[in-house]
Amino acid sequence: MKNNFIIIATVALFLIVAVLSCVIIGAMLLGKNSSSTASTGGTSTASEDDAPIGTPDTIAIPGYAQLVMKAGELLQDVELYNPEGNPCYFVISIVLPDGTGIFKSSPNKAGQKIDVIKLSQPLKAGTYEGAVMKYSCFSTLDGSPMNGANTKFTLEVVE
Repeated sequence: MKNNFIIIATVALFLIVAVLSCVIIGAMLLGKNSSSTASTGGTSTASEDDAPIGTPDTIAIPGYAQLVMKAGELLQDVELYNPEGNPCYFVISIVLPDGTGIFKSSPNKAGQKIDVIKLSQPLKAGTYEGAVMKYSCFSTLDGSPMNGANTKFTLEVVE
């Protein structure tokens, strides 16, 4: 009888460890729910189809390796978006490596895109390594602040 109890306890313990391992691995895979995108010709290559889908407990943040903008112009053809399924509004800001803010959006709901942005100042041609895309997130229920993110990218400003 004692041997049966030990065998049953060992099998139960093994099953518990196996189930917990599957849950942890699944949670880690869901945590990698952000997209990295690059841009060419002044716009990003991200699309809604590429957008990660968030769950109520997570916020999907798009990533950009590079954005291309035109020198000396305030209006820029750049696609920014809040992925479908996010439980929040995004306010997206772009900050140069020296800390100068050059763009701040109005709140954007999940699934909403911005195709053209207006910079606060024209940019000189050059490569701005370490520019920051700042995502400030606010609840769709009451507008309260939620977790956000700062992502670094390369801003290429061309003539």
